[in-house]
Amino acid sequence: MQLEAFLLITAVGVFAGFVDSAVGGGGLLRLPALLSIGLPPHVAIGTNKFASTAAAAVASMKYLQSGIVPGNAGLIGWGLMALFSALGASVVLSISADTVLGIVIAVLCILFLYVLLNPKFGREERIVEDRIMPVTIGMGTGLGFYEGFLGPGTGSMLMVGYIKGAGFGMDRAAATARILNFGGNVGSIAIFAIAASINYQVAIPFAIANMVGGFVAPGYVLKYGYSMLRPLFLIMAALLILAQLVDYVS
Repeated sequence: MQLEAFLLITAVGVFAGFVDSAVGGGGLLRLPALLSIGLPPHVAIGTNKFASTAAAAVASMKYLQSGIVPGNAGLIGWGLMALFSALGASVVLSISADTVLGIVIAVLCILFLYVLLNPKFGREERIVEDRIMPVTIGMGTGLGFYEGFLGPGTGSMLMVGYIKGAGFGMDRAAATARILNFGGNVGSIAIFAIAASINYQVAIPFAIANMVGGFVAPGYVLKYGYSMLRPLFLIMAALLILAQLVDYVS
């Protein structure tokens, strides 16, 4: 790997790992960088999955150590996401993703507009204890399957689900969503690992860079919370919607 390519993936990897571990959407940064250094699309996808899983592992550990994640919800949600994302990945080749992608774009637009037009959304916590587990189970199964089947926007949907469904503040929602998303990463990569082409010469340093971003992000999320997460969420959600619209139209 040339020095220019190494420097690019290092810089992008750190930032993408940070963004992913805060509000999700790091793949929007990783994939273009991997394609720009000459990786074929299928290799770029496999390499991206490898790096994102590494970052999710580090961030999840930090969030768990902080004590902000409800223990049972994190454990059960992680397991459900892993199981159902593996199921989603196993059937992805037999079902057209076009219809699902159209629905996803509509859902992301609704989430974006809802957060944009409700400035206090996620600012204050009003946790409803008896809703935490039903919300976790519902998202762990539904969004777990979606993560393995398609994937874009899973982190954003998990965050909004915990805020709206269980009354979490944005920081707690981001932390818990990262645990569940990590489970989804593990489940889907387990299915794709053998079939997918991964360029380990790129994937290993890229994963390390992503892990640095994933390690740093929880500290900022827990310190700045809503004031940092809301604008970052809106920016990444807007970029995600734009990217999916381009893919859908093309």
